Amino acid sequence: MLNLHTSNVKKPISITNDPWEAYNDMRDHNRLTLSNIEFTTTNLCNMRCSHCAVGYTLQTTDPDPLPMDLIYRRLDEVTDLKTMSITGGEPMFSKKSIRNVVKPLLKYAFDRGIYVQMNSNLTLPLDRYLEIAEYIDVMHISHNWGTIDEFTEVGFGAMDKQPPLKAKLKLYDQMLLNASTLSDQGMFVSAETMLNQSTVPHMEKIHNEIVHDMKCQRHEIHPMYPADFASQLEVLSLKEMKTAIHHLLDIRDPDLWMLFGTLPIYPCINDEQDQALLQRLREAPNVTMRNDPDGRNRLNVNVFTGNVIVTDFGDENGTISNIKNDKLPDVFNQWLASPLAQSLNCHCSAFNCLGPNVLVKNMYYPQTNFKEQERKMHQIYTMS
Repeated sequence: MLNLHTSNVKKPISITNDPWEAYNDMRDHNRLTLSNIEFTTTNLCNMRCSHCAVGYTLQTTDPDPLPMDLIYRRLDEVTDLKTMSITGGEPMFSKKSIRNVVKPLLKYAFDRGIYVQMNSNLTLPLDRYLEIAEYIDVMHISHNWGTIDEFTEVGFGAMDKQPPLKAKLKLYDQMLLNASTLSDQGMFVSAETMLNQSTVPHMEKIHNEIVHDMKCQRHEIHPMYPADFASQLEVLSLKEMKTAIHHLLDIRDPDLWMLFGTLPIYPCINDEQDQALLQRLREAPNVTMRNDPDGRNRLNVNVFTGNVIVTDFGDENGTISNIKNDKLPDVFNQWLASPLAQSLNCHCSAFNCLGPNVLVKNMYYPQTNFKEQERKMHQIYTMS
């Protein structure tokens, strides 16, 4: 078995303990606070997925990272830090990056009792994941492959020089084997599927593969929004998305935790079908709905440039600061005070809802004033 740590400080990840839920900070602090830092640790990847939101940043070499002492100092200044996310590119692709950036960050988090999620495609040799397994609380993988052809075409769709078909198929098999092996040995593996025109026809097959072949502990469902590199992919209409969610609830394995994130369906929207779907989601066994961390309790830091972004809001807001100059809590507070954040950060305690992010609002509710919706909800439910 893997030597997975179970710290006295940290409770195991479970349906009642999702440390990446932004609403935790409302319960703990009665306000939004910076409790999650996401690090972009590499611009390298062995794939070029057409749906990858950071695909436009991928390169063939990495520059030198900033001094780790600076990164540690900035992390030390985040007093409410509870979670850390490691992303890329593919964080496990470059052995140099693993040695100089990823492992030091993992050890820092371990020593401080911080939950860690790694975002990986899980296609690399198993020993790379075994090497860092004791530091990982959640191994997060995107799994959007309805067919083998989808993997071999879309998974490398943005790559100029394509690998041979045999090599692509080997990576797919490696992904399935790695997921099931790591799961069997005690790692919490969470597979995310994005709802779009390509995945919806294959959701039952994808879900069954995640449950039975990959043996994941959780299936995450996130609508796809037209952000950055993925801006040309076909998104679903609101009606199509609601139909897809109902279908998923019909066919899912009720014993597996399903997490629905960034759903464009809100208690404040006066629509009977919306409210019926929300009620079904609330009542379904082993189902949770997560408020989006981006812009709520998380910032993304690039370890090469020091640039700070509000993760998925890159299209709208770009770089908002740099850790060479500013402390992360100061950057976060400046973000919360910005007109864009102020227009979005609503809160309804009756439903533990923190409203939409800017992608959701612009895509589905461009004319909706969510601060006004918040005011109405507070009157109806007499919330403070």
